[in-house]
Amino acid sequence: MIEFQQVSFAYRRAAPHEAPAGVRDVDLRVDAGTCVLVCGGSGCGKTTVTRLANGLAPSFIPGALSGRVLVDGRDMADLRSWEVAAHVGSVFQNPRTQFFNVDSTGEVAFALESMAWPEDRVRARVHETMDELGLRDLADRDIFSLSGGEKQRIAYASVWAPHPANLVLDEPTSNLDGDAIDALRGYLRAARARGTAVLVAEHRLWWLAETVDEVVYLRDGRVDARFSGAEFRALPAARL
Repeated sequence: MIEFQQVSFAYRRAAPHEAPAGVRDVDLRVDAGTCVLVCGGSGCGKTTVTRLANGLAPSFIPGALSGRVLVDGRDMADLRSWEVAAHVGSVFQNPRTQFFNVDSTGEVAFALESMAWPEDRVRARVHETMDELGLRDLADRDIFSLSGGEKQRIAYASVWAPHPANLVLDEPTSNLDGDAIDALRGYLRAARARGTAVLVAEHRLWWLAETVDEVVYLRDGRVDARFSGAEFRALPAARL
């Protein structure tokens, strides 16, 4: 479960003339087994929401935070980075920004090894994950030889391997073709069905229409509108 309680965040100013940007007075809740989509125009605060939900802000991206961000009932401010990582898995817009290995299998194993899983369990879980996600043909591949869609699938596999209770994805389809988007949608539906809380920030909306339970529309850092999944699916196609 991920919850925002009257959360405001302003990034540290890079220059004296720059106004703080971020989000203001955001209330948001993603329960286990649900998918919430955060959307809006460029600069509305979508990425900021994901950075707060996975602990990158303000721990690694400085700024002023007020309100509370809770993950599985615990205040993010009270958690160390490794504790946050045990609760929240993150997939970014560009998978290359989160790779730590040069081979695909090593990348899927990375989070498990970082959590000090025994070697035999790591090996077994990597194989299970690759099978579960239909990625056996991508095992033991050079990361840099993979297509954009294949890289994103490996990025997802590395995050999914420990089976986190919460998933946060920041514009994950930006560089994907239709087939890769279909695969990602299947992954998220399976995660949701398994009881995972899924938070997605996106500018492409159509691919999540049959998956989301709630849609939160941001404008200028504030929640401007909310739609249930049914209300969202009833919107004219042109608005998606």
